[in-house]
Amino acid sequence: MNTRNLITNLILIVVLAANLIGQDKTDNASQKTLKEAYAGKFLIGTASDLNGLSEAELNNVKEQYDVLTPENCMKPQPLHPWETFYNFGRADSLVEWCQQNDVKIWGHTLAWHAQTAPWFFQAENPINEETTSLPKPRRRNWDPNAPRLTMAEYWRRSITGEMASREVALERLEKHIKTVVGRYKGQIIGWDVFNESIADSGDCTTENLRDWSWYSVVGPDVLTKAFQWAHEADPDAQLYYNDYNIEQGAVENKGKHASSMVLLKRLIDEGAPITGVGIQGHWHLDTDLADVEKAIENYASLGLRVAITELDVTATGDNSGAFGVRQGDRTIPEENYQKQAEVYKALFEIFMRHADVIDRVTFWGVSDSRSWRWGQDALIFDGELNPKPAFKAIIDVSSK
Repeated sequence: MNTRNLITNLILIVVLAANLIGQDKTDNASQKTLKEAYAGKFLIGTASDLNGLSEAELNNVKEQYDVLTPENCMKPQPLHPWETFYNFGRADSLVEWCQQNDVKIWGHTLAWHAQTAPWFFQAENPINEETTSLPKPRRRNWDPNAPRLTMAEYWRRSITGEMASREVALERLEKHIKTVVGRYKGQIIGWDVFNESIADSGDCTTENLRDWSWYSVVGPDVLTKAFQWAHEADPDAQLYYNDYNIEQGAVENKGKHASSMVLLKRLIDEGAPITGVGIQGHWHLDTDLADVEKAIENYASLGLRVAITELDVTATGDNSGAFGVRQGDRTIPEENYQKQAEVYKALFEIFMRHADVIDRVTFWGVSDSRSWRWGQDALIFDGELNPKPAFKAIIDVSSK
């Protein structure tokens, strides 16, 4: 073999080896779990009550995530369905499993207008003090031809008898918060204290709080008091305000985002011990990413931490609010999953740019078959727990 051929062959060997090493690095990177990929940057979470999960699903939670948010079992109604009865069974089991498997827990949610039992707002709640069974739902005869009720009217109809006074409602909420937070003191790293207080439309120059539930019975100061009570019950817990669509309008400082800034500034001025704000992140393929980034920057400018608390990106449909999300097209084209991966990639690039203020990024569900947005394939694992293109895209961002 002459010298020229020898040199050529050596070059080919070096190039081939380099390609193999590069491929090996790519393969190794793709084998990282989510929590490994983002270790030291921010926590990666998922949401589930854990009941009914298969062994494979439980292993997925242990392997992929740092932190778990209970999807329903710590909300006010399932946890405290009647004034004299707390239903701690499911929540206690979740906490025990997380402690055994080195998974942190985020509490969700202490106060909300939805999934809150009517007894909180009724003047009288007659019940045998020895009764510990769940209350039976009351049947109501709705007229299907009647005009559609507003949410405030619908809520008022759920209340039996006279409405509780402001003082009574506050006393009940304080007891609820201190009992729940106190029970899990030192075991739960933080809480969504109030959830979804801002109405979806209205005057964006004000807080634009909803006109029913806690906001009509008590008033705007109920949020400040709730944060104070949660802090008294566990001074070390992180305390967040959580809401959906509050990033919308951030670039132009309008819409729901503008209202959220008014609300958060008021809470800070009133001395509420608020740690941060949770942007839920129920997004779709055409979500305005500039608004997402600007919202993070605006909240950080208030001295608040930020979390993405309920992340999912639908592969079909454009709904990013709370209703109508089960109308997905079951013939989702393959290119939608690639577009979904691009959106997830762009989102995590934003999160990485602001990792200094972001504490958590939590996906709202373990897989597409466990998602509240059933039919829209919004998560990064399919129903068989196979990683979708979005999974690799997210992992790749972590190494940049």
